[in-house]
Amino acid sequence: MRGLISTAQPGGPLVAAPMALRRAVPAVYQEDPLFAELCHAFDELIAPLVSAMDCFTAYLDPRLAPDDFLPWLADLVGCAPLPADAAAARERVAGAVVAHGDRGTSAAVRVAAARAAGVPEACVQLDDSGGTRWSAAPLAVHDWPGGPARVNVLIPPDCDPDEVADDVRAALQAETGVHCPMEVVVTRVPVPEPRSPEPHDPEPHMPDIQNPEQPPGPRMYGGQP
Repeated sequence: MRGLISTAQPGGPLVAAPMALRRAVPAVYQEDPLFAELCHAFDELIAPLVSAMDCFTAYLDPRLAPDDFLPWLADLVGCAPLPADAAAARERVAGAVVAHGDRGTSAAVRVAAARAAGVPEACVQLDDSGGTRWSAAPLAVHDWPGGPARVNVLIPPDCDPDEVADDVRAALQAETGVHCPMEVVVTRVPVPEPRSPEPHDPEPHMPDIQNPEQPPGPRMYGGQP
């Protein structure tokens, strides 16, 4: 898609210009060695720019854009900052439009809390009574019906609950409005102890038809008793 002249190896391939400037001048100038060297220098200078303009549509695709161009796309669609993982960053940019449409919903709150805590979405539970209050004065409502919404997050035992709670609160501030207070509860999940393998069940006892002390059961012939 593009190349960097400064990082090219000496004698290695550079970004080739789609059309050399030397071919667009009269033949009398093409025979001049100094003019040919100047054209070659200009070709190396503008070749990355021409290549980038030819592939501009690929720059706007989060699946094809270079890694250092993703922060620009994130600012453009309003989903910055991005995670450190390149694959997760591309997924975040690609789903930014859908995420903006779901902003403020319970699903968006659970997704934001899970991303901030670094846990699967199944480890986040949102408890909301659904009650509402209104007031003409800002920040005048304090006694919410049923209490504020609660976000319960389950984390591994090696994580710091206080640090995770701060990250979740910061993430929820961008997903919910100031009129929707939320309480974050982070709980460590103990690691289950390894279970010992259960012994296999003994094979079912088959009646011995040769033993006269045990009466034989009904005999089967062709599926009929």
